[in-house]
Amino acid sequence: MQDPSIKHPEYISFAPSWELMRDAVAGEDDVKAKGDKYLPLKTGTAAIEDPVAKARVYDLYKTRAEFPEVTAPTIRGAVGIMLAKPAKVDLPESMEHLRERATLDGLTLDALHRRMGMEILTTGRYGLLPGLTEDGVPYLSGYVAESIINWDSTNGVPDYVVLDESGPVRDRETGKWKQVERLRECLAYDGVYRARVWEKTEGGWSAGEEVAASTPRGDALDTLPFIFTGSLDLTPEPDDVPLYGLAKLAVRIYRLDADFSFSLHMTSEPTPVAIGFDDPVSAIQQGLAPKTLGSSVLWILPQGGDAKYLEFSGPGLEKQANAIQEALARAAQFGAQVLQSGQSAESGEALKLRAASQTATLTSIAQTSAAGLERALRNIAKWIGEDPEKVVVTPNLEFFDRSITAQDIQALVAAWQSGAMSHRALFDKLQQGGVIHEDKSYEEEEKDIGDDDADGDPLAGVGSLFPSAEGATN
Repeated sequence: MQDPSIKHPEYISFAPSWELMRDAVAGEDDVKAKGDKYLPLKTGTAAIEDPVAKARVYDLYKTRAEFPEVTAPTIRGAVGIMLAKPAKVDLPESMEHLRERATLDGLTLDALHRRMGMEILTTGRYGLLPGLTEDGVPYLSGYVAESIINWDSTNGVPDYVVLDESGPVRDRETGKWKQVERLRECLAYDGVYRARVWEKTEGGWSAGEEVAASTPRGDALDTLPFIFTGSLDLTPEPDDVPLYGLAKLAVRIYRLDADFSFSLHMTSEPTPVAIGFDDPVSAIQQGLAPKTLGSSVLWILPQGGDAKYLEFSGPGLEKQANAIQEALARAAQFGAQVLQSGQSAESGEALKLRAASQTATLTSIAQTSAAGLERALRNIAKWIGEDPEKVVVTPNLEFFDRSITAQDIQALVAAWQSGAMSHRALFDKLQQGGVIHEDKSYEEEEKDIGDDDADGDPLAGVGSLFPSAEGATN
């Protein structure tokens, strides 16, 4: 009997990195719940034979450690930058409702795009499957990387995917929840797209009826409508996780901090020692050996006896602290490569090259997420008989503040006045810098300037765009 839960070899290969990313994003509680998966026992702790004592010592060691919350803020910041300005989406009139309700759980199209960005930055992968309600209303279903468990292609064209839809289901009569294991198998063969749902029972996996999908007009769908969206392309193969290195650095800092905190604790916990008793056990039993400290406690030691503290000096504390700071600096640099604002005193060409390198991840994710959303929406358009070419998703690729200073404006105007650049080039530079609205055309701006200047002198309109050289301030 077929086992639909078989996982693709690449799924098995990538699953550990996805798990690390999920835990790093979830934060300290989830990381600590995994115990020695992320924080191995110290050698001395591992040597303790009593399992209860060993667990107690390890719990104290783990409790003192701090996991750095750097991964989730970096992802949220990157998505905030990438989608600060939503992608421009053109839709046929019959699909306009998707803007306000793109998914069955009520996500708007913009919110779905943000979820795609979050997931792709977290795992490098997200999937979209178009569907129709019983009333024939189209929608999109999203699938995280861990839910896309198996897939295949023929001649480079995806034609098979298994999606894990397991989760809690509420009994509408009793109100109780139970965990249901459910898989959706989607495949396209003989020119027809089919799907069936598997559920796991006590006797194993049970398959539902295989249903061939068709359009409202009764035409069969001939291709798999599922869209694989990665950080680099729309192919089924998983892409490398963009921020995997940051999550690994966070775990490294967590381990370093655990050792550092343990060392600090040891330096603050000196051990009192009383010397001079021939039989320490007997002395303790007879109450001769001191058991407590303090000004109200009288210690009487035998002749020739002595008392002192054993204290851990912690000579390696500085090196441990330096190692933590170095790791934090690397983590900050890693995050800065995604969140870099691009402000620098470097030369224009050097800045251009460095900025291109640092925004490559955001750029590719913005492009692929928009392309994946567009392809999924076009599949809906085909499904309902609309022209798919009417669906266009244009991502915002201007991630950072493009505003320019008054001095920049003066320099541009001076270059135009001296003939170093054309009036159209001046317009383009001002529009790129945010001085002129991005939706305004060159012809519209010229007309507005002409309306402001009865004589038609283009220079007369310059004052309405930016301050004069005399009035400019820093």
